[in-house]
Amino acid sequence: MKRVLYAWELGGGLGHVSRFLPLAQALGERDCAISWALTDPAPAATLLGKRAGPLWQTPVFRAQVTGLPEPQLAYSEVLMHHGYLSAATLTPLLRDWRALIEAADPDLVITDHAPTALLAARSLKRACARIGTGFCCPPAQDPEPPMLAWMPPDPARRAESGRLVLASINAALAAVGAEPLATLAQMHLADEDFVTTYAELDHYPLRAAPRWGVVLGTEGGVAPAWPVVHGARVFVYLRAWQPQTLPLLRALRRKHCAVLAYCPGLAPAQRAEFEGPAMRFSDQPLDIEAVASSCDLVVCGGGHGTVCAALLAGRPVLIAPDVVEQGITSRNVEALGAGLSALVGQEGRVGGLLTRLLMEPGFARAAQGFRARHAGSSQAQIVRGIADRCVELMTSPLAPRPP
Repeated sequence: MKRVLYAWELGGGLGHVSRFLPLAQALGERDCAISWALTDPAPAATLLGKRAGPLWQTPVFRAQVTGLPEPQLAYSEVLMHHGYLSAATLTPLLRDWRALIEAADPDLVITDHAPTALLAARSLKRACARIGTGFCCPPAQDPEPPMLAWMPPDPARRAESGRLVLASINAALAAVGAEPLATLAQMHLADEDFVTTYAELDHYPLRAAPRWGVVLGTEGGVAPAWPVVHGARVFVYLRAWQPQTLPLLRALRRKHCAVLAYCPGLAPAQRAEFEGPAMRFSDQPLDIEAVASSCDLVVCGGGHGTVCAALLAGRPVLIAPDVVEQGITSRNVEALGAGLSALVGQEGRVGGLLTRLLMEPGFARAAQGFRARHAGSSQAQIVRGIADRCVELMTSPLAPRPP
């Protein structure tokens, strides 16, 4: 039996673990045992249940870093917030990841937005693959590509950020007796890149590497139970602490829609304000394919899986982003014509945005166009292709890794 370590380091929510579950199932059918390194243990209880294998707490840099330039223009500037600002903070993370990998002793490490796990796996000469959205899998390019295409280019700043992060990485690698990287691009090299997105939604639209298509994590989600009222069906997946959440719920109540909402962290008093015949809250994550295919509109924070599920079902999206990754996704969806953005600080506009999405047919037509373009590959085909390639990585001789 082959051993696979799923390693998740950065980001939050259910999306990371949920989208790996179909692949874990497929690998199990191929006689592979899965162990899990999770930055947030909540998904284990929510999604894994009795199927969980060995479970590890991910080494994570949790200190708050201040004084860095905003917005973040490149992935190196994201990493500065997560321990890569100096070797003093990165070295213990790298050591802890190496110790975890050695203890798990996997035949393959699959990293999900886990740059330090990837560094550790390569430094230990372990077979490794990356999986994730475009944002989680930056291209291995030198110079480092920009993240925010709409911002004025600042190549000098990106180059300086890249030099600083590369210096931290090489000092940390030297501290554990590993070979240095020649360029920052080498930190993104793996034996295989499973970029699970589509060209229209990729955070790096000029990527040369192939995209496998999204893996939708439906396992563990409950079937939708819609309110029995007249009106458009709107699925809401927002976190309670987002500033757009309450204004959006109030606006939806005024629209007389049938609303099914999953809002983790919503206080009982807040929930009581909205719950009624036309608005129902779920205590558990929903089966995203089932809820997307049965609604008229999806309102979400911009999680990649939720957005993809909506568009693959031909449904328009209202995105309320609160992090850089979601902001890029919302702009990509707007460029498609399949949705609109409810930005922080513009909560007074949400009613008008909802009206447009519910009344103007162009948004649904654009979403249906996306669905038609990507109807050729089923979820089963995508998962099967990734699982088969993972098995190849564990059973075939691997090409020598770059130094």
